[in-house]
Parts: sequence; C-alpha cells; structure tokens
Amino acid sequence: MDRSKAWSQPSALEFYSKHRHEASDLYPSEQVFLPRVLFPGAKVLDIGCASGGFFNIMRSMEPAIDYVGMDIVEPALELARNRYPEARFMLADGFEIPFDDGTFDLVHCTSVLNNEPRYQELLPEMYRVSNRFVLTDMRLLKDLAASGNSGPFYYDIKFEGDSQEATVPYVVNDADEVVNYLLGLEPRPQALRATGYFHTVSPMARIPFSEVCMAILLIQKGNSATDKTLLDIQDLPLNFAIDPAFT
Repeated sequence: MDRSKAWSQPSALEFYSKHRHEASDLYPSEQVFLPRVLFPGAKVLDIGCASGGFFNIMRSMEPAIDYVGMDIVEPALELARNRYPEARFMLADGFEIPFDDGTFDLVHCTSVLNNEPRYQELLPEMYRVSNRFVLTDMRLLKDLAASGNSGPFYYDIKFEGDSQEATVPYVVNDADEVVNYLLGLEPRPQALRATGYFHTVSPMARIPFSEVCMAILLIQKGNSATDKTLLDIQDLPLNFAIDPAFT
C-alpha cells in the first residue's frame, strides 16, 4: 500500500482530526524552537500538514503568519480546508516542492521523516525553498549501521482500534550520519541546533530496539559567505562524531 493510501485509513484520519491542533498537544521538545522562529508576516511551509493542526498551533504563537500546508493525503487536506478556510492547503509531497528558492522563512516538517527513509532527498529540497529556517524531527540512534540492526523497520497503523489498517516504514537514522549530512548542505548552514530525548518505542512499531532518541532539528540557512556552522546539539542525549571538515 502506498503511503498516501496508508495515511488515508480511517483511524489515521480520525486521530489527526482530534489531536495535534493545540499548542498544549506539542511535546516538550517541540515547544523549544517553534516559538523562536515565528514572527509577524513569516511565510511558513508546513510539509506533512495532515488536517492542518499546526496552522492553528502556529497562529496561537504568532497570529500574523502566511501559511501554506502540504500533504499527500487528499482526505486529510479536505478536513484541513473545512476547518481552517483562512489557510492555504495543497496536495504535494516534499520531493519536488512547487516554489522558488528561498520562498519561505520557515519550512516545518514533523512526523514525515519518521516514516520516510529518503531524508537525503527531502531535506535539500526543504532547504532550497527556505530563506531562514528548516525545522524537522527524526528518530536517531548512535552507531546504527555498526549494530547490524539498521532495518528496514515497520509501523502498523491502528491508532484507536484493534485492527491493523496499513503498514508504513518506521524510520530510525544513524545519528552521526544525519548530523554530518546536515552540516554538508549547500550553502553551508549558519547554525544547527537540536534538542530531544530517549523515548520508548511505540507498541505498533516492529523494531529490535526498546528506545530511540526523538530529535528536533533546527537548521538555520547560511549563504555563500558562511564558512563555519554554529553547532548547538548538546541537548541531545547522544555523543556525535563530527567530520573535522565541519569543525
């Protein structure tokens, strides 16, 4: 089953119609960066917007934002349009974003990379259309490739029922690989900040680990003159091996 059909299943639509619409629904780590990157008139692209909850969350922090939500699930977008007619929602994925370079002050993308293994295709496109910030989340583990348990892993969609409706990837990435990849984006980032914590794996996931690090990553876009990246990732409970080229 493709991912758009998987996330169109009734329990997924029902879950996102009820949850993740209020600032109180945010995880503590999500509350760290989001208020800091919103400002009056900010142009925001929300990739994987589902039924539009983050529009409501963001405008509770800063009412005067120019928001566009994107998702691959048309039924979720219909819910979003009906609930938030004052926002703009469009059917598209993050691999070919239909906007010019530097269109948005903030590109926000949560939950998507937790179920999409092709982050090295998605992140450069998000970075391209941003002129200031990319804010995303990922699951990380140290030395994942060396552990011999690098996946693939899977997640069974059955949010509020007993029956399995669909299966999607459950993505965990190698922590060092991710950070060094981000530091190598072009143009070089001005700053990379992160926070997060270890969290028990969902019982709906099929994975040989009991915990993974849930990381929130804030990439501040650089320019052609940026020769060093401010690295502020000490709040993650992991030790990173940074390529000397980036230090």
